[in-house]
Amino acid sequence: MRPILALLTGAFLLASVVHVPAQTKTKSASTQQAKQELDAAKDKLKDANQELNKAEKDFDKAKAAHDSAGAKIAKARAAAMAEHGKKLGLPTAIAQRDAAQRAIEAAQTALSKEIRAQADYQAAAKEAEKASGRLQAVRDDTSLSDEKKKLLTAELSKAIRRPAELERERIEADAGIQQLRGKATEAGKQVAVVQSQAQKAAEEDNDVKAAQQAERNAAEKVKTARAEVDKHKKEVATAQKKANTEAQQYQKAQNQAKTKKGKNDK
Repeated sequence: MRPILALLTGAFLLASVVHVPAQTKTKSASTQQAKQELDAAKDKLKDANQELNKAEKDFDKAKAAHDSAGAKIAKARAAAMAEHGKKLGLPTAIAQRDAAQRAIEAAQTALSKEIRAQADYQAAAKEAEKASGRLQAVRDDTSLSDEKKKLLTAELSKAIRRPAELERERIEADAGIQQLRGKATEAGKQVAVVQSQAQKAAEEDNDVKAAQQAERNAAEKVKTARAEVDKHKKEVATAQKKANTEAQQYQKAQNQAKTKKGKNDK
């Protein structure tokens, strides 16, 4: 009877010893799996960030290429404008307009000199000088009422402005000046007409059209590159969320393993 009892007791103890490591192994496997899933999520997040970085660099390159294409349009248009403008006589028209403007300036300078030498202008200039001195005295005179100061200031200011007004009136009324201004106006209109013709021809220029097409192509590449950046940003966000979840799961598995280990140790 005793040998049988001893045998049963030994079998029970053996079963108990074998069972404990099985639990430990199960808990370890659970934690290890959580760690593997976390590592996989981290790797995926790393890859997603690398892809996003590449997409952003590609976008920067596409944007720079588009900016360059836009500059080339301006350059091609300027060259075409110069070429067609020359054919249409734009430089000559501009030279004539500028010459007409210089003629006006020269005539006005000469006429101003004549006007300032005239007796009535010189008399007005003297009155203006006196009025300027009196104006300061009026402003400083504390015995005058505000209304009186206002009245005197208006009168003196009018006298101060009179020489310039007299000169301007006579220049505006001069027939020679009016004629020169008429010529300058016509010359300006001619420049505008030729410029319009040159601009129209420039827009039809093959080099300009080619540059415009290149810019449109570059714009499409920017659009595509931007879409890629947006896509990879979403992928990074998804991968980050997954990594956060797996980190929480791993922490949970570790905590559970520690708790069960503590219970088994008691």
